[in-house]
Amino acid sequence: MSPERLRSLRLTRALRKASTLSRYDWGSLAVALGFLPVVSVGLRLIGLRRMIALGEALAAASPRWGGDDPRGVARTAWLVEIAAHRCLPRPTCLARALVVFSLLKRRGSPAELVIGVSKTRGPLEGHAWVELGGVAVVPGDPGPASYSALVRIPASRPARATIVPRERAS
Repeated sequence: MSPERLRSLRLTRALRKASTLSRYDWGSLAVALGFLPVVSVGLRLIGLRRMIALGEALAAASPRWGGDDPRGVARTAWLVEIAAHRCLPRPTCLARALVVFSLLKRRGSPAELVIGVSKTRGPLEGHAWVELGGVAVVPGDPGPASYSALVRIPASRPARATIVPRERAS
């Protein structure tokens, strides 16, 4: 088969798959395509703590959508993976996990961002993944099985305590 014919077949298959995406899926894919490069560069420039704070601010500023359908959670992670294969710079597992975490947080899902380490294959290795109810959101993710959790960041953190000054008695 000629290379042109192969490209045509791949394009036809891709268009057929794309036609099955819902409006919500297109929105999630567009957000992932926009966020992945920003998060990848942002992690290098401003660090993890500030990127998490930025993600929290964006999630709080946007309305909740998508409900808590468990199939929607896996589908959101799948759409982020699809977007990751088409992004430059190629996003790390941490960048992908942060985008999935932000999208799930925006949906109102009680997801957790988990960062783990492993030393089974020589030098210390790190990996990031998202869990929902103690189960990895991306099926087949080696995170929970191969890595020891070092940090867990829940989607819903309690609000910071504020100190209210006492009123003076007159």
